[in-house]
Amino acid sequence: MKTPRLVGFACVLLSLLALAAPVAAQNWRDSLAGAEKALAEQKTADAIRLFRAALEGGAEGRERIRAWHGLAGAAMAGGDYAAAEKAIEEAGAFIAEKFGADDIAMAGNRQLHGVVRLRRYNDRDGARDAFAIAARIRNAKVDAWDENEGPMGAVGHKPSGLRLPMRAGALVQFRRDVNNDDGTDVSLGYRAQRAGAVSVTLYIYRPLGEFGAVLAQEKQTIRAFNPQAALQREGAHALDTRAGKIEGRLARYEYAAQGGIYGTRLYLFPLKADVVKLRVTYLASDEAFAEAQVSALLAAVVWPAQ
Repeated sequence: MKTPRLVGFACVLLSLLALAAPVAAQNWRDSLAGAEKALAEQKTADAIRLFRAALEGGAEGRERIRAWHGLAGAAMAGGDYAAAEKAIEEAGAFIAEKFGADDIAMAGNRQLHGVVRLRRYNDRDGARDAFAIAARIRNAKVDAWDENEGPMGAVGHKPSGLRLPMRAGALVQFRRDVNNDDGTDVSLGYRAQRAGAVSVTLYIYRPLGEFGAVLAQEKQTIRAFNPQAALQREGAHALDTRAGKIEGRLARYEYAAQGGIYGTRLYLFPLKADVVKLRVTYLASDEAFAEAQVSALLAAVVWPAQ
């Protein structure tokens, strides 16, 4: 039989535990918020420490996934791809167990996995496969498109207000992908057949940082995917639209590959809240044809007022 003293001690202990639980939850929430703030301010070491504190402090549910994914991003920013890969794997296993392999959180996980495959292992095929899984999940779950048919069968992108044509010149749209969880980052693939294929991918996304930094990052990405791509020239590229004049940039590259010399171009246009990017790839001998198709595509886009 329990004595009154033991019963009283047990009640006090339970009361202390009940009080400690909300305090612990608030502690890991504070750590997570602080980590995300530090990462946004590029304080990588602080972000890593605080993301780990959130995980060790008992972050739960989707906030635990945020902490793992944030830790992976911070670790990559610090060049520690082994730590990033470990966090991504742990998050992926947690998502699959708690929410299922097709949960929206798995899209972000596979996207991070693709970045690690590319940067740590130079595994382009593995990266593409991971990005494709992420796109498949988001395409099924994120409401980014206005399917009400516009001029020439154009489809609308809800967050940006742009309308994108199904056809322009010899180009035909063959795929649309959603690249983040709120639909603000999307891409559309176009292609035209000639002696060699002309491929155009149009991206819309919300940039982090000013336009010059975004341009520098995009050029770095081209070199990461294709180290042989040599910059030929770069300059301003203005676009006259019904919504007004848009001052963009154009960078032209060339590289040798099986089948001859190829050209690839980067077009970048800043909008009020978004950036529109075009990546164009073609045989160098088809440069004039490719340029005409890009001009037709840009003219067919319905641009929002700036």
